Amino acid sequence: MRISTKATCFLETLKIPEGPKAEQPIVLAPFQKRFVIGALKPETQVAILSIGRGNAKTALSAGLALGAVMGKWDKQPRREIIIAARTRDQGRIAFEFVIGFIRSLPISEQKKFTIRRSPRLEIEYGDGNYIRAISADGKTALGSAPTLVLMDERGHWQADQGDALEHALLSGLGKRGGKALIISTSAADDAHP
Repeated sequence: MRISTKATCFLETLKIPEGPKAEQPIVLAPFQKRFVIGALKPETQVAILSIGRGNAKTALSAGLALGAVMGKWDKQPRREIIIAARTRDQGRIAFEFVIGFIRSLPISEQKKFTIRRSPRLEIEYGDGNYIRAISADGKTALGSAPTLVLMDERGHWQADQGDALEHALLSGLGKRGGKALIISTSAADDAHP
């Protein structure tokens, strides 16, 4: 089975954690499927999805982070997934979505997760696979070797701090053959990176 097929199948096993459709299975929209298929192609290192508010950007990022940390399509040992957001509070939203998706997994699978909210937002799966939520402060990403980076709302990061974080994350990707997925609404002005 192709990586992208594994990913879309996994995403559609998850249940919506909150809102009017809570507890219903995720149904990916055609544009979401196309994005996942293109983003997870072996030759793709950076993929960008720019869509309007209310189109499940954070849920898609959270589902991809969960599948990646569980090794659903990447079997590297010690996987590191980073959800990078403009602020810690923004990162917490995606982090909480991941936790909501974890709760839709079988109990035997849920027991493999350790959730930490202090000193940083971190989810450990099994032995040494992590999802970390960080904010746009380039210093927090230096030295990392992520297998997947999800840049949440990149179009709204402060230019200087956002650029520093993006550069630190992208430079770390090469160490592990990682991918970066940028999922955002459009920036406030055309001069934004």
